[in-house]
Amino acid sequence: MDVLVTLFYILFSMCIIHPPTEFVAAGFTIAQLFEGFLGSENMNFVGYHMKRTTITALTHSALPLGYVLCLLCCGERSPWLPAAAAATAIIPLLMCYRLLCWWENDQIKHPVVKSLLPYVTPGSDWRVVAGNLNCEFRNVDKVSIQLTATTRFVATELWLIKVSQYSINAVKQSDCTLVATATDSHNLTQSGEGEIQYVNIESIPTRDDIERFTFRMSTTALQDVQPRLLHPIRVPEHISLLPSLVERFVDVFRHYVNQNPVHYVDQEPELCIGCMQAPADVKINRRCHAPPPHLEGGPPQCQQCNCRVLWCCSCMGRWWAARASGPTSNWLSGRATCPVCRATFCLLDVSPAIRNRDS
Repeated sequence: MDVLVTLFYILFSMCIIHPPTEFVAAGFTIAQLFEGFLGSENMNFVGYHMKRTTITALTHSALPLGYVLCLLCCGERSPWLPAAAAATAIIPLLMCYRLLCWWENDQIKHPVVKSLLPYVTPGSDWRVVAGNLNCEFRNVDKVSIQLTATTRFVATELWLIKVSQYSINAVKQSDCTLVATATDSHNLTQSGEGEIQYVNIESIPTRDDIERFTFRMSTTALQDVQPRLLHPIRVPEHISLLPSLVERFVDVFRHYVNQNPVHYVDQEPELCIGCMQAPADVKINRRCHAPPPHLEGGPPQCQQCNCRVLWCCSCMGRWWAARASGPTSNWLSGRATCPVCRATFCLLDVSPAIRNRDS
């Protein structure tokens, strides 16, 4: 019986320390169970995580005592249990003393507050920095990436924040450099179409009083973070970042588009209305032959698009990929609709647009 109880409690403890997806979905995590006491993270980011780290540390320290009490409740009467109960009770008592030290003397020993102290100016208070950070976190344009069940990375306009179980790391973007240190790739399918790459990134501060920290995220999530960064991530020459599935499709899409006949225009191309950065360089012209009488359930017939040159090849490829369905190996053989007039077209209808220099 005690073996079964031990195995069950080990599994339960692992789910409490590192909750699986099922526990998170069911709301059985420390942050969700104490939601009423913690308050709103969006309204008071610093205060929320000061309470959360305190409750998390206290709960985890009580797990050994909970194991002994669980054995007692299950009828175990071994002579060593009283001594074990007394020994394991010392752990949460010591943690309580540690937590009291965190919260005394204006909370300057709290791990969350410690990460803000380097930005406290002489004669000021850490709550001023905390207020600025809270305002930053309330902005809707922040990027938040869930790294694991217990860690998260947040990028705001001025701050980079790593949230972990017992602390947070906060550094201003102007005071650090992000460097990729290692990568690892994993194939989710045998064909390799579902390959995913993770990159380890280290935040290297330019000040000695700021602590370094590392985090690991997928290259797909990294592309969501990069527009929010003040400085691009430094990637050493020996590290190669895997482009996302959409970016790889765009490269193949561009390769086949360049093999189609060129469409000449008489004026300088405008900027692409999708990205407003690259010049528009593709035109949709129906080139494929009329198919046999349309069968119900088959692919739609291509139509003539009368729109002028408005899109670059990259944005057109992303538009195609966003509306593709089925296996990625069948994307190129499918159909898409013009982003403007909704005319149906296939890959053969996309021609590179070049200005006619003779005009």
